[in-house]
Amino acid sequence: MASVLEEIHKVVERLPVDRQQKVLEFAQKLTQTDQATVPLSVPTTPLPAGTPGSAILQMRFMSSREDAEAMERALEDCERIEADEH
Repeated sequence: MASVLEEIHKVVERLPVDRQQKVLEFAQKLTQTDQATVPLSVPTTPLPAGTPGSAILQMRFMSSREDAEAMERALEDCERIEADEH
């Protein structure tokens, strides 16, 4: 089994030069920053309980078309990425 360094080398050598440069810059940033202050991934926290899809399907007869459209717009807004958000 290859070492981590060998595996990284195999992957990086197959990348175009511009991507190799990005990998290098990323690795350099990792060595310069305190990893405790810069998480490499989103912290995992348990999600709140949701509503099962079957329950929502049963509710379709209880809501108006306007309510359904409002919910659809709200869901679409959740997918939008704002450039000024962190």
